[in-house]
Amino acid sequence: MKSTLLATASIAGLLALPLAALASAPDMGMVQLNIGQGWTNDNFPGGGPFDDPISYGARTQWLFPLSQPVELQADLFAEGMNNIVHGGEGFGERDSALYGGTAHVIHPMEHARVGVAGSIYTVDSWTPFVGKHGHDSVRYGLVALEGQYFTDHWTLFGQGGWFGDINGCVGFEGPEGCVHNGVFVRAKPTYFFSSNMAVSVDGQLFWGDDEFLGTVQGGSVRAEGEYKFTDSPFSGFVGVKYEATTVDVFAAHASENTTTVDIGVRMLLDQKSIFDFSQTGPSMDTPTFHHELASEGILQLDAAERGL
Repeated sequence: MKSTLLATASIAGLLALPLAALASAPDMGMVQLNIGQGWTNDNFPGGGPFDDPISYGARTQWLFPLSQPVELQADLFAEGMNNIVHGGEGFGERDSALYGGTAHVIHPMEHARVGVAGSIYTVDSWTPFVGKHGHDSVRYGLVALEGQYFTDHWTLFGQGGWFGDINGCVGFEGPEGCVHNGVFVRAKPTYFFSSNMAVSVDGQLFWGDDEFLGTVQGGSVRAEGEYKFTDSPFSGFVGVKYEATTVDVFAAHASENTTTVDIGVRMLLDQKSIFDFSQTGPSMDTPTFHHELASEGILQLDAAERGL
């Protein structure tokens, strides 16, 4: 309880910081739109409830000018996901929706930047197997330490911290699908072939507790290629992501893994290249574990039934 209250206070303080910067216009910005198609496998005997998810989202990130040597980055993001499970659409227009924001307090150095991030976001899931009426809404928080190291051709990004529900599953309608006391680690190297062409690999691992007698763990790796068009603020990207999630209850477990291909476009404002965006712009972000959290309740329920 103390750790949850401390994390909640930390997140609230970090997210309140953008209000202090609203008197000044943001210095640099990015707006992103993306869509993706996934393919899911699971270890359910005879075939499980999981379908092949379609995801679509929007994100914007802005760097606010503050007194040196401190920078402030503010993010807003939203994502919808369909076809997480077979028949899930009957419980809402989407199987799951996520929306929230992140604040980063950043200290720049000669060849690096270090910072702390706080995020609050909500995951609304509609599935026929979880919750009293097939609907769960959980508000999550995340607090992380983060850092970047720069060379002429590389940006190396590392991050780690805590995440979990921050409202005690208020409005929660079932014993499944609410994760708390989670931790994660993340690493993301980006290599620049030129100032406007880059490839990155984003890998992360996470561990957490379920609201109902279980534990959840997993990880993902995502490769992305990006190219910014000459004399244009727009860049295009394509990514391939593999994720795996396992839930353990009563010495039994259930798992699923998903491969997703996504494409998108970014508009970079007041930045000459994606190299500039990576090393001096609002390039830091935080994970949301959207598909993992939306599907975790189904895995938890199946693992509990196997263990009884």
